[in-house]
Amino acid sequence: MSFKMSEFHGMDPAHVTTLRTAGIENTDDLMKIWSDKDKRAGIVTSTGISEENFMRFAAMARLGRVKGMDLRHLDVLVAAGIDGPKKLFSYTPATLVKHLGEVAAERKLTGPLPTAEDIAAWFANPKPGTNGSISTAKPEGPKPERAIVH
Repeated sequence: MSFKMSEFHGMDPAHVTTLRTAGIENTDDLMKIWSDKDKRAGIVTSTGISEENFMRFAAMARLGRVKGMDLRHLDVLVAAGIDGPKKLFSYTPATLVKHLGEVAAERKLTGPLPTAEDIAAWFANPKPGTNGSISTAKPEGPKPERAIVH
């Protein structure tokens, strides 16, 4: 699922305009550029947007793909050091609620915190590969043998 960059709460409107001018209209555009190190360096230079901000935008884009995610919660998740589904799903719903509460209090965040029910919905039906969550399934069958090249 792709989101327009303007849909993200807490994103500076000037950054949205700069990204649009650079050809980044949505999260798919952002992730295509961000996944290529050469393009990443070029876009940081050409836009004047810091790499740190781009890392935050990329984290928001990855987390936005989680089924049931409310985009209003992305700021607090990223502020809590959660930069994608792999990190998100390393928590249990209970430990995530606690961690987000601690981060919000420590950093005096004013945005909405996800409720225990919101978080439980994220964990209720993760579909690997379709909502950004990680797959824990192991491939079946023997491992392929490696060819020895002389």
